Amino acid sequence: MKVAVVGLGIAGLSVSARLALAGHDVSGFEQFEPLHERGSSHGDTRIMRLTPGEGEIYVRLARRANALWRTWEGLAGRPFIEWTGGLMAGPRGSPFVAACQRMSQTPAALMRGDAIHALTRGALAMPYEWDVFRQEDCGVIAADAVRAFLLRQAPRWGAKLHHNVRIEAPIEGARLRIAGEERVFDAIIVTAGAWAGKLLPEFSGKLAVKRRVVGYFRSDSPRMLPVVCCDDEAGLYGMPAPRGLYKFGFHAIGGATDPDTVRDPDGEDEAMLAEHAARLLPTHQPKPVRMVRCLYTVTPDENFLIAPSAHHPRVLVFSPCSGHGFKYAPVFGQFAEEWLSEKPSPELQAFMRGGGGVNRLGAEKA
Repeated sequence: MKVAVVGLGIAGLSVSARLALAGHDVSGFEQFEPLHERGSSHGDTRIMRLTPGEGEIYVRLARRANALWRTWEGLAGRPFIEWTGGLMAGPRGSPFVAACQRMSQTPAALMRGDAIHALTRGALAMPYEWDVFRQEDCGVIAADAVRAFLLRQAPRWGAKLHHNVRIEAPIEGARLRIAGEERVFDAIIVTAGAWAGKLLPEFSGKLAVKRRVVGYFRSDSPRMLPVVCCDDEAGLYGMPAPRGLYKFGFHAIGGATDPDTVRDPDGEDEAMLAEHAARLLPTHQPKPVRMVRCLYTVTPDENFLIAPSAHHPRVLVFSPCSGHGFKYAPVFGQFAEEWLSEKPSPELQAFMRGGGGVNRLGAEKA
């Protein structure tokens, strides 16, 4: 089948690689250069959790992806995931923390927030009255290394990847307009993240694009710290990053934006990050050594949006909600293959029905 994949972030690369391996004639299109930093897939690290607290379907999906991560690592000849452990935290009685504990395959007693300071030898601090669940099946994914691997691997399997090519919007039917010329395909899969609503306007009301900023903080005595996901008003999350830095940001803070005119990090962002870092990271320097902007593309309930166009059954929007989706990346290509063959797995069926059941932490930038 002749398939076009529009958008070559992590989802588009996964889809292109898998469909080419399955024997399809795949053409992938990206409006920017390889490994660009304008969308949602860039970065040195993303969070990996085998027991996501956003719902049972995501636990099944994470464990399904984990086996495929091993395959990708074998092909690349290097590990992509570093298992650091994680701390799922929130105010007493947090539904998110309770869900993480309930769905974990290695349940343990909850800790109080005041135990974290001693547990991390003073490197992390949390409110004493918080609930904290320690998850061993957490870590960080080397995100940019994964993208670089797929940029090499997909063409080896036969995918034709085209960068710096802008698809004219809107997409109408199973054809693309490129520089005024029309190309026809048997199927089109739109994995364009923040630009998906522009390419397929029928979905624009279901996809909100939001600006987020993450900061990197340095410690005078760096050590490997765990992943942190907090069920608080800011939706704070953090993870270890290369060169002994710690990276964190906010799920719930940041306004709507146009993906073509995103404001760079500024003094206001720095002040907000520094304020929270002073509390969470008492041994780190309060000023971030670097800040990076990124885009969230989320649905109202923060589930994935995987749905065929109402105007053409062979046009699919595929939006795994920015950083929330990176941990499941190897499965995305399988989903695309299932859709083309009309043999959806229970997980794909659930997303196409609008299922999933995530809460407001569902799209943590990982």
